[in-house]
Amino acid sequence: MGYPGVVNGSTYKYTVGRADLQSIMMGTEMTAAIGLNSWAAFAGKQADSHIAGDIAMLEHEVNPVIKVLRAHNLEVVAVHNHMLFDQPRMMFLHYYGRGPAAQLAAGFRAALDQLGKGKLPAGGPLKH
Repeated sequence: MGYPGVVNGSTYKYTVGRADLQSIMMGTEMTAAIGLNSWAAFAGKQADSHIAGDIAMLEHEVNPVIKVLRAHNLEVVAVHNHMLFDQPRMMFLHYYGRGPAAQLAAGFRAALDQLGKGKLPAGGPLKH
């Protein structure tokens, strides 16, 4: 994955922040520690695992992320916003999948690889 994960009971979880962005909500900077992150939780066995998670993205990243998740047989459960008055506007996508752990991990990694690409919104969300 390229990121450290943690064991929590019978699950293994990756949490990945958006170091490329500075997101402000109602005058407060949102960070990975308080929810501006993407994550994947794995449960089960290597050959038959479950994955559930969330992808934090900019609006223009939604369709590319959905495309790669579907290409890796991961189901999109919901797409919505968690915050009010956030700049830039952040969208969150929840997903689920079942299959070999390596295949599920490849799908999550492919979704992460879509972040930070493409057209940036006016005002630039890049962190200074």
